[in-house]
Amino acid sequence: MKGYESRWPSIQQKMGQVEAHVSRKGARKRNVSVAFGISLKSKRVSRNWGRVQTNLARTLRSILNNTDSHYRVVVAGHEKPRIKELKHRKVHWLSVKFKRPTGPGGFSRDKMRKRRVIGAYLRKVGYSGYFMPLDADDWIHYRFVELIRKLPKADAFIFRSGLMINVVRKEVWWRKDRFFIGCGSSAMHHFKTKDFPRKPNSSRKVAFGMVLKDHKKVSQHVTRRRRRYCMVELPLITWVLAHGDNNSMLKGKKDNSVSAESYGSKGERLDSSLYRYFKIRERLRSSKHRRPYRRSL
Repeated sequence: MKGYESRWPSIQQKMGQVEAHVSRKGARKRNVSVAFGISLKSKRVSRNWGRVQTNLARTLRSILNNTDSHYRVVVAGHEKPRIKELKHRKVHWLSVKFKRPTGPGGFSRDKMRKRRVIGAYLRKVGYSGYFMPLDADDWIHYRFVELIRKLPKADAFIFRSGLMINVVRKEVWWRKDRFFIGCGSSAMHHFKTKDFPRKPNSSRKVAFGMVLKDHKKVSQHVTRRRRRYCMVELPLITWVLAHGDNNSMLKGKKDNSVSAESYGSKGERLDSSLYRYFKIRERLRSSKHRRPYRRSL
């Protein structure tokens, strides 16, 4: 990530830590895969449908360019975007027919209804492995899947830290703690096939119901189920803000002034080097390509 200044802690240094953890010798990959579930907002309630499609394409590229191909992506929505990433064999589109929300007040319910549809689909195809709800505008690290498969077994991974971006201010910073409090793309759970719902409306009767609850209390939800979780401190997720269609901003929870200072962090200039590092502007890796910390990472 050439071009970033050497500050403490710099984004370049944090990404270097990720690379070092993934590349360490002796770590064996577990036989497990990751399913990413994305609920896409309706065109009718978006401010700019073109931007929504661009954001989704970037999110998908951040996944599809991963070094480990043990993953799948399921996207549920009302209107199917016209982007090439949805044609990738690793991505499955689910069309929903239920009523669209009429405004920000219905965004959360709409997202969870689509998540239930995704859960029922995964049960139908007999999927077993990690499930990660991912917002349609966030990015994951290009070695994310590889790292998850090298981690010690846990029922859930909760991401304590992550990167945050304000595209209006052109600023990026590291949120050291409580990342999962603000970002919806901040936890993943291991589910057996029977843990997914048979039908979308029966989701709360199975373990899958945890991903339908407030993500701010994810550790409590996991503990109540008597499951073990691991807090991950490496910044593997990037929360993208201020692009004009963030649900949190449309709901009034955030505004375009959000910055590193708001979180007591050190801001750095957002430039093309970060986009290149997360591989969201490059050609997709071949799906055949594979490459390849402790209880608290």
